Amino acid sequence: MNAQTRRRTRYRLRVAAVAACLTLMCLVAGTVAARVYHGQLLLLLVAGAAFGAFAIGFALRNKPSFLAPGLSATGLAAYLLGAIALTSDGTAPLGTAIVDALVNAVPRTLTALIPIEPAPDTVVVPVFLTWLAATLSCEFAIRYGRTLLGCLPPTLQYGAGLYLVGPNADAGPLYAIVFCVLAAAALAVTAAPPERRPDSDATVDGQPPSRTPALMGAVLTTTVLLAAVALLGPAAARLVTTSPGDPREYVEPPQLTDIDLNPLVRIAEWAKYPEQELFKADTSGDAWMRLAVLTEYDGTTWQATGDFRTAGTVVPGAGEATYSADLEIIELGGKLVPAPADPASVTNLPIAVNLYTKCLLTPDGLATGTSFHVDSALVSNDPAGIETARPDLSDVTTVAVPPGTPEIMAHIAEYINATYDTPYERAQGLADFLSQHYAFDAEAPSGHDLPALGFFLGSPVTAGGQRGTSEHFAAAYAVIARLVGLPSRVVVGFDVPSGASTVTAAQGQAWPEVAFDGPGWVRFDPMPAAGVAPIPPEDTLEQMEEETPSPEEAEGGGGEAEDFNDEALEQDGDFNEQAGQDEGGVPRWVWYAAAGLLLACVPLALKLRRALRRRRRLRKGTPAERVAGAWAEVLEEAARAGVKVPVHANAEEAAGRLAPLKGDIGALPRLVNAAAFAPGAVSEADADAAAALVAPFSRTIRHQVNWVRRFLT
Repeated sequence: MNAQTRRRTRYRLRVAAVAACLTLMCLVAGTVAARVYHGQLLLLLVAGAAFGAFAIGFALRNKPSFLAPGLSATGLAAYLLGAIALTSDGTAPLGTAIVDALVNAVPRTLTALIPIEPAPDTVVVPVFLTWLAATLSCEFAIRYGRTLLGCLPPTLQYGAGLYLVGPNADAGPLYAIVFCVLAAAALAVTAAPPERRPDSDATVDGQPPSRTPALMGAVLTTTVLLAAVALLGPAAARLVTTSPGDPREYVEPPQLTDIDLNPLVRIAEWAKYPEQELFKADTSGDAWMRLAVLTEYDGTTWQATGDFRTAGTVVPGAGEATYSADLEIIELGGKLVPAPADPASVTNLPIAVNLYTKCLLTPDGLATGTSFHVDSALVSNDPAGIETARPDLSDVTTVAVPPGTPEIMAHIAEYINATYDTPYERAQGLADFLSQHYAFDAEAPSGHDLPALGFFLGSPVTAGGQRGTSEHFAAAYAVIARLVGLPSRVVVGFDVPSGASTVTAAQGQAWPEVAFDGPGWVRFDPMPAAGVAPIPPEDTLEQMEEETPSPEEAEGGGGEAEDFNDEALEQDGDFNEQAGQDEGGVPRWVWYAAAGLLLACVPLALKLRRALRRRRRLRKGTPAERVAGAWAEVLEEAARAGVKVPVHANAEEAAGRLAPLKGDIGALPRLVNAAAFAPGAVSEADADAAAALVAPFSRTIRHQVNWVRRFLT
């Protein structure tokens, strides 16, 4: 083998080494994005794109340059068609799937739920970027011998993958190390530029150039780079104090239609036309299928929390499927998809998922004839565990009460609190109260704002009150439950039996759910039984007021009234002056003096009683109980000054009512909310701070207290 042949062999080995390194760099860059995809399919597609693009470029490296772009574009088109056909579920014609994937690739990739399901519209972007990066890298490094410039496309692809992943995956330092090693290897065996290539069509004159300067330059460059990484790497790492941004925040997710934004209004329509066929279902068991879960209430409308994100066939976070259903839409309409809780997978239908509520949406809407299959991990609750569970107060959205709740709601809440002890008993007791005291009426007008609920609960039957649809029962239950201290939400869905059936509007219903710590969300049924006459609610509530002792009676000051018409009183000393003094008894003036002394001691006794009660409230019990005691003292001082706060008012509303007194209550409302909803989070320091606010507040508003009340108490 002569010198020219050896040089040509070494050159071709260097070219092959550079091509292999750059191909693997493109593969690593594609793997970075594949971390947020479900399964290994995208990784295989990215690997095929990297090797395919480099194979075309490498084969055409010595051909005219105008051939490479055309053939590479043709290969890219064929490869994309194959990737779309491979990931398509076959529900739509291939041509329609191709057009839809190319048009919606970017927004659907950015709005897809992680892990992203490989689908035609979610694989187009990473496959296209990988093919483009491999093609440009091959042209720069292999055709023109600019290896450093050839490393730029894979680097940009790597950055695009990091941007796509955002904060949704681990840092992945191993990928960065492998990528840098491959780049260093490609630069170390840099291919020669065209004028120095010993190809078959090139002429090589003279001896080969010395390799010593190049080797020394490579060693020196590597040493400098390693030193820079060792010195600047830790400092640069300390500058990174935040997680990377998520591009999904800048893309608008799938939106709901008007009938889906407030699905509660559909209850009235379903109640008026109960025979309307909504969808067909073939299920493996009885289940309540949810259409919408509504947690936010502003006093006017119940709405869902969270956004919908595009998903594949598998719903992230779901357990093992224990229930299956085949559904075919008839006249349901809208975009919300009925499914039992919690859905695990959906086939034959593109869906988006609300991870907060696990409700489903199809971006294209439910058209008549749409068929799909749902597998769900049915949620089951342990009855024994529910009866002893505490309410789950971790989400403030589910306990927020809008201002201006009707007085009848506060009365019902007081009745429930006074009648039942445990959270579960109160939740079930509230459902029983509504079912026993109110009637179902399919003709009741729709409405679940506070005035409409107040009319439903408090207006007389003759005026149209005390009767409504499941919309009124569920919405009223949820608001009153929050007044009682139970986290609640409203669900719209259907009661679907086992087997094959046609679900009609009569099976559409709204129901409330209450969150318990451990069991989770539990459904309650406040609907009245058919054919049972309701008990007027005012009778039960008035009976509670009669049975509740007044403050005077509770302190022992009550009793039967004295009958001054009783003839036996004629023998009393008060009616007979001669009997007013017993023979040899105590003089009358002594009794008068004793009575006067006792009256004079009344203010002192009352003041002592207030002082002892304040001492007990502020110093005894847990920190949460001491904060509640300080709040009770502030409210009593305000009542003495003529400002009374309703019992159903929350801390912020009460603070607003106390503002005219100009007394400083500081952070007491916040501490009161913490003591009510998270008592374990209240510390001794918080309790001491709350207690320290009481005395200054009392002194500040003292001049606003009536002098008689100030003297007596």
